[in-house]
Amino acid sequence: MARIFIDGFEAGDLKLWVNSGCSVATGVSGMDGTYCAYLSSSNHFISRALPARSEYYFAFRYRAVSGDSQSIISFYFNGTRQCFLARWNSDYCLRAYRQGNNLLANGLTPVINGNTYLIEVYIKPGSSTGIFQVKINGIMEIDFTGNVCSGSSIDAVRIGYYDNFAYSGFYVDNIVVDDAAWPGSTKIQAIVPAGAGNSTQWTPSAGNNYECVDEVPPSESDYIEADAIDQLDQYAMENLSGAIGSIRCVQAQALSVMEGTPDPQNLQFIVRTGGSDFVSDSKEVPVDISKQIMHIWEKNPDTEATWQASEVNAMEIGIKAVA
Repeated sequence: MARIFIDGFEAGDLKLWVNSGCSVATGVSGMDGTYCAYLSSSNHFISRALPARSEYYFAFRYRAVSGDSQSIISFYFNGTRQCFLARWNSDYCLRAYRQGNNLLANGLTPVINGNTYLIEVYIKPGSSTGIFQVKINGIMEIDFTGNVCSGSSIDAVRIGYYDNFAYSGFYVDNIVVDDAAWPGSTKIQAIVPAGAGNSTQWTPSAGNNYECVDEVPPSESDYIEADAIDQLDQYAMENLSGAIGSIRCVQAQALSVMEGTPDPQNLQFIVRTGGSDFVSDSKEVPVDISKQIMHIWEKNPDTEATWQASEVNAMEIGIKAVA
């Protein structure tokens, strides 16, 4: 495995997360793309469940704008906070803690309000041979080995508020979660449907199918719907823009909700590449409250090799209603 989850907030919402009070922001210096997340107040946070893993790598852009002590990112197992990274008010340096606010190690580089930093964290749980490492702008800042936490895995992450490290006041962007390697400095670019694809079986609220799913942020008054199993909708996508280096993954997202008692209860994502359709596992559709669901193809499933820009530009993305 490698890439587990990415979010550059370019959908214009926070619906890939459990959100407590946070918002999306635009025009923030040092952030990529159009949108980033803003944790503006003392009790704001976003959190997300992850597959349980014995080690994880995280990367994100971080820009503090106010406040002193800040709980930046926390790691959980079975609902218990295992360890976390914070900024302390005496010197504005980063500090690594295990549960109970027990200090593990502190950095030496001040992380100053108004500056943007690439922060990467490697967590390997363990009570004697655990590892908690932190990089700032690619340079190792904290390198701790020992009693990181009592849990055996990490299965959730929270960014923002936790108890006495109360004040948020920061922006985050380009969040990458990997279970095999440091993510490094990566960018996340959104591309949206730009035309009809190989199949148009869902019912549009009005007009063409693809025109009902191309808004950023998404509009819930403009949609497609299905009430029959195996109905498939596919879309030609915009091309990538700017200079493209290596492509680490393609993540498909769909804002979805289930209303009433339709026959299909789940969705599958489809990527059409090389003239063939490749299907994800089934994704549970949220009931009554819309949420973003997602799937990652780390490699092109047609070639089983790293995605090329020309292949991303030529692919179609789709959704299939399934039982």
